[in-house]
Amino acid sequence: MKVGRDIDEFEVGQVVRFSRTFTQRETDLMGELIGDHNPFHSDGAFVRATRFEAPIVHGLLVGGMICHFGGDLFPGPGYLAETMRFSFLRPVYPGQEITATGTVTKVDRERCRVTFHMTCENESGEQVLEGEVVGIPYHVDIDEGASGGSALQQE
Repeated sequence: MKVGRDIDEFEVGQVVRFSRTFTQRETDLMGELIGDHNPFHSDGAFVRATRFEAPIVHGLLVGGMICHFGGDLFPGPGYLAETMRFSFLRPVYPGQEITATGTVTKVDRERCRVTFHMTCENESGEQVLEGEVVGIPYHVDIDEGASGGSALQQE
């Protein structure tokens, strides 16, 4: 069974989009996981005393959309991120639908690297995150009949 994609399956200009909505519960869980208890993410009274209208989603949770894109959607399983960078442009509030767009901007067949430009927009079409991920696509054949579990072989 083939898992992943070969470098030859990528072309500059390929585009994939997906959307999701973050909840306050996910924001709270992220704070617990990473130890970030900043009141910007949980304290409505504090936040309203600043320039923000409500608690904001953790930036790394929004940035994590890049991981979902690369690891699950396109290129999908077998894509290992080598570098990521992203900038937070606007706050994301729980309950907002965020749409991520990934565009292949470079295919380096010699080094076996694929570069994606990533953007995330809110429901109003405002860009909330911009970034780039460079990764290595792996095409692996899994021999499901091998004794002792799967035998993985990278091509």
